[in-house]
Amino acid sequence: MPFYRHFEIDIISALSQQLVEAFSHLDPGEFTEENVDSVPSSQQGVYELFLNKVLVYVGQAKKLRDRLLEHHFKIRGRRNISTDKMSFKCLSVHRNWTALSPETALIKYYKDDPNACAWNGNGFGPHDPGRNRETTNKSPIGFDAQYPIREDWACEGITAGDWNGNDLLRTVKQQLPYLLRYQTANKSKWKEGHPDYNNLTIAVPKTGMPAQLLLTRIAQQLPEGWQLTRFPGHFILYREHKDYAYGKVLWPKD
Repeated sequence: MPFYRHFEIDIISALSQQLVEAFSHLDPGEFTEENVDSVPSSQQGVYELFLNKVLVYVGQAKKLRDRLLEHHFKIRGRRNISTDKMSFKCLSVHRNWTALSPETALIKYYKDDPNACAWNGNGFGPHDPGRNRETTNKSPIGFDAQYPIREDWACEGITAGDWNGNDLLRTVKQQLPYLLRYQTANKSKWKEGHPDYNNLTIAVPKTGMPAQLLLTRIAQQLPEGWQLTRFPGHFILYREHKDYAYGKVLWPKD
């Protein structure tokens, strides 16, 4: 027999198996704000989202409740889907184990199931895909393609009246359940806005305008050269004149 052999502990596999076992003892809860609010606010951990009882996404967060509420809000802003058809499970995990990325462990466990985790890696996550996705004209994938944004989302927090341009864009961005990206003078200091709208007064004719109408109204009142474009998953507003394979130019009109 050999007198030497290398040994490694497969902690990730052990972690995934124990997580799956722990989740198996939970019943899916309806994906309502009331149920999500019952999750302790300070807990970090992992969660599973189900659509029509099928596991579609696994994730981890430093604050479970906040992340679940973000997902709930995002889904409400999409077409062809409803939170009424969804449910969730979640587990709090000690901070010592979160460094091992329990989310990755779960994805690895489910990777051989073609019906599981369809939203992981397919555009559902909270990260901005960035300008590269648009300028390379990559087709929309996964979540965005199947569940495009509700361009008629009512911006209830935007009241009728005169708004400072920078304040208005920042407020709209914060209140939409999907991404609005717009040009600023300094990318690292986006809150400082852009000279074209920082001192501009923009008239909002009525409270709670649909998002697309409101954003078009903003674009119309900006100096010449600004373009508003809608994609399946977001809006962009930039000083440009550009056609996109998968984006619809809303302003200026042809």
